[in-house]
Amino acid sequence: MARSAVCFDLDDTLYPYTDYARSGLRNAADELASVTGHHRRAELFDLYFERGVTDGTFDRLLDEHDLPAELTGRLVEAYHDAVGPLEPYADAEPVLRELGSAYRLGLVTDGRNGVGKLDALGLRAHFDAVVVTPPLGTSKQQREPFDRVTSALDVDHEEVVYVGDDPRADFAVPNELGAGTVRLCRGRYVDLAPPAETAVPDAEIDALAELPATLETNGW
Repeated sequence: MARSAVCFDLDDTLYPYTDYARSGLRNAADELASVTGHHRRAELFDLYFERGVTDGTFDRLLDEHDLPAELTGRLVEAYHDAVGPLEPYADAEPVLRELGSAYRLGLVTDGRNGVGKLDALGLRAHFDAVVVTPPLGTSKQQREPFDRVTSALDVDHEEVVYVGDDPRADFAVPNELGAGTVRLCRGRYVDLAPPAETAVPDAEIDALAELPATLETNGW
């Protein structure tokens, strides 16, 4: 069926999340140095990028150096407070500009500081509605964020196409609600298989530049 709105994920869909991670890790290392007098930036980068410890990174570092576990909260806050310069994917803004002339545009992100990221990327003005889930105490694995964005866009779920990159979080609920779904196959989860049949997207693309043609091909 024809669709009247396109909603996007943010991290790794509109920009490479590794840029945000580098900025956050640098800020967390500075915070740790202010408390302990030891700068562990190189070790944090090694943990995250070389050893692949992308969850519980600060817990692991503190444990390896026998530092107080309660520092984790401060490091997490420092990580997410560090929205430095970010660059969108080269095809992100041209696609948003093109689609904005034909569709209402929304964004739903589970990432913290989503509005700050959009501002740093210079993309916020393209969106008619933005839903950032952490302050709401919810996530994209629940329907509330999608209810909120469709309400703000004044559309039904069946009128929306949702574009994301993470098969664990991005497609199961929109599929259930009757939205169209498109997976962008790049970023951290490019090799991750959908965890269930319900999480399989309707279409896959390798670059955002392919999205307008994909919408047309699917009659959206």
